[in-house]
Amino acid sequence: MTDIRITDAAVSSDKEEKKMLRQLFFRQFPLLGSMNFTRMEGLSYGWALAPMLKKIYPDPHRYLEALKRNSQFFNTNQHLAPFILGLTLSMEKENASNRAFDTAGINGIKVALMGPFAGVGDSFFYGVLRIIATGIAIGLASQGNLLGPLLFLLIYNIPSYLIRYYGGVMGYRLGSKYIAEATQSGLLSCITKASSIMGLMMVGAMSATMVKFPTSYKTMIAGQPFVLQEILDKICVGLIPLLLVLGCLRMLNKKVSPNRVLIFLIILGFAAAAIGIV
Repeated sequence: MTDIRITDAAVSSDKEEKKMLRQLFFRQFPLLGSMNFTRMEGLSYGWALAPMLKKIYPDPHRYLEALKRNSQFFNTNQHLAPFILGLTLSMEKENASNRAFDTAGINGIKVALMGPFAGVGDSFFYGVLRIIATGIAIGLASQGNLLGPLLFLLIYNIPSYLIRYYGGVMGYRLGSKYIAEATQSGLLSCITKASSIMGLMMVGAMSATMVKFPTSYKTMIAGQPFVLQEILDKICVGLIPLLLVLGCLRMLNKKVSPNRVLIFLIILGFAAAAIGIV
């Protein structure tokens, strides 16, 4: 009887797990549905996990903490995002049963993975697969063959759907298999620290490449040309973007709302253009 009960419990658990993974698969599609400049895909990420988190955390307070934790800034290729969603779900499940679990590792791993996944996913799906599908489809469509658009949809979407589903399954099962062992051995703390370092590197790289504030101010001083941008570059390349990022970070740490920070940047841009700096 004991063996039967254990078997029934295992079957029930397996069914619940499959149901949860199917739910995760369907809820990850609107990942780009609430894009904004402060959290990018963060709100949709939290929404996708919300019903699963509610089952994992019966305590409303812990559920809201988890929902808030998973609604922070997130931005990656939506085709590969389910792997991170599954991994996050398994880590949240471990956190629910282990009070000593360090929740900083959840966001740390998310931040560490979203950059590489964005590069790989965008290159493959938009730079390779879509071009191949379009080339095949245009050849047929130009001859009036209705298979052209149909083949485009099949060639592009079949790999996308398979990777989305099995990516979530792999992320969840990989986490379920290794998170508990990593927590006990201390490996997870090492991973968390490495992920935090990688995340900071990614933020620094994004700040350097995406934040632009070139100056155009030029004048003559003592008969010599004075180019403000050249002087700033000699001091530190990207000095003004760095100061802007640090200034925004300080304002956010001071609990200034993101909307006010955006308004400040808009006013600063108009003022700098008006006086001829940019």
